[in-house]
Amino acid sequence: MRINVFLSCVLAAFAVHAAAREPVIFDTDMMGDVDDVGAAALLHALADAHEAKILATGVCVKNPWSPLCLDAINTYYGRPDLPLGVVKGPAHDRESKYAQKIAEEFPHALKSAGDAPDAAMVYRQVLAAQSDGSVVMVSVGQLTNFRNLLKTGPDQYSHLVGTELVKRKVRLWVCMGGRFPEGKEANLINDGKAAAYAIEHWPTPIVFSGWEIGNEIMTGVGLAAAPPATPIRRAYELYNGLKNRQSWDQTAVLFAVFGLEGVLAECWGLHSNGCLHVNEDGSNVWRESPDKEHSYIVKKTPPDKITALIATGMLHVPGKQ
Repeated sequence: MRINVFLSCVLAAFAVHAAAREPVIFDTDMMGDVDDVGAAALLHALADAHEAKILATGVCVKNPWSPLCLDAINTYYGRPDLPLGVVKGPAHDRESKYAQKIAEEFPHALKSAGDAPDAAMVYRQVLAAQSDGSVVMVSVGQLTNFRNLLKTGPDQYSHLVGTELVKRKVRLWVCMGGRFPEGKEANLINDGKAAAYAIEHWPTPIVFSGWEIGNEIMTGVGLAAAPPATPIRRAYELYNGLKNRQSWDQTAVLFAVFGLEGVLAECWGLHSNGCLHVNEDGSNVWRESPDKEHSYIVKKTPPDKITALIATGMLHVPGKQ
């Protein structure tokens, strides 16, 4: 799958998109589900299509293979020098069906999770160097790193505390998390205290892509057409034998890069009255009052076009012009 094929799909789906490349920080729990791998693949494909600029990546879980897996994916897409941070302190952990194998079978520079810097500090350094109000942050896992970022103090990168640095530099946070209008979803409940704190104290707009949005967007089986020696195909093979899987995390990446443009405007809308409240157990409810800069994606039409675009992006092979 050559880059011009994916680029043609992007142009067809987002003909109105003329903005500069979106600067993105990507935070993931690349451990349990495999849609994190699909989301990383899609983001790299969009960067290769000159629609996004990846500033940094981070891992919000304690599985020691997860950062190495992410580093292998970054390396596969020709970005081995991308800043990569890991969560420090207590955080969610579980076994992974694919992270260790990807780390063992594909090249990467990071030797161990312990060698990686604190993700919150990586984000501080990267944010401090960006233009004011320019960065889009994307979370597709627990919100531990985001909570930690908000609680940082002044350092050599910025005299601002975390909340003020985010307020100055971040334009938007796109969060794959929650069920709407209420319910429980893994990214929030697996570190409920961090989710409650981060969402309550975040000082810029947040758009939530809830469980119900990605739940009906099925991708993965198409990776059977990918070359065997790719970490994306291999991860899905290890996870479920190259069957389809829900595309929760990929939806957050798409919105982060395009917002409601092109095909996304046809398929999605936003509910923007009120705010998301998260309890310390991670359960969530949308409240109509108070009115904050919170929104969540709502479905308008069947997502067939979005499904096709995500599937094509996940097939993208780097370096094929």
